[in-house]
Amino acid sequence: METTQVHDEQLRESLLRDWQDHTKQPTAVAARLRERLAFPMGEQDLVELAALATHVFGEHLGDWQAGMGFLDQLMDAHDDVPADSLRRIDRQHAVLERLEDVNASLDRFDAKDRVYITALALPAITLQRSVEEAEAAFAEAMQLLASNDCHATRRLFGVVTANLVCDLLDRSALSAARRRLLIVLAEKSHALWLQDGDETDREKSAFRLMQSYQKCRMPENYRSGRYPRFGSIEP
Repeated sequence: METTQVHDEQLRESLLRDWQDHTKQPTAVAARLRERLAFPMGEQDLVELAALATHVFGEHLGDWQAGMGFLDQLMDAHDDVPADSLRRIDRQHAVLERLEDVNASLDRFDAKDRVYITALALPAITLQRSVEEAEAAFAEAMQLLASNDCHATRRLFGVVTANLVCDLLDRSALSAARRRLLIVLAEKSHALWLQDGDETDREKSAFRLMQSYQKCRMPENYRSGRYPRFGSIEP
């Protein structure tokens, strides 16, 4: 029992480190995840490992085939886990299926799971596929939000869109079409947090919206914004 507890603690520490490192080191984190595929682990750690792998392989690496392969191996190695855990891992698989084909069927899932999958697929599609596909994914997400309008769904889309806006803001350059999409995402995200967030949530979403406006509306020849001091002032 003591050995199992120590192993669980080590796995928990590894997952926490991977979440911290994955943004700047996605390839290294993906390699570490593969090393832990068959490790014994509890249900919650198993589901979290699947979620992290989907996020890394999908949004950061754009390698949905490798991600689906990882999840297939994970389910094969842990086929004795409860059905609910397998269902939650299958939801992650469906996120990557949507990244591979934005029209992939979700018929095997209930309405609540379809909302979850569509929400999590939105950032992956936006970051890794065309603007047109991202716009279609956003439109579908908003339709599902409208038909499943409740606090939990609004918060889910609020978190997803907030993180996606930050990812787009981090990019050094965006096409005109992607800048327009960023504004749409930031405005919708802000509206969601105004409705369901606390004061801190609202302040952060307002700041993200301001950053988005600044990034998307800056003139191409703006540079530093300064004028030559002597030549512009002296007669």
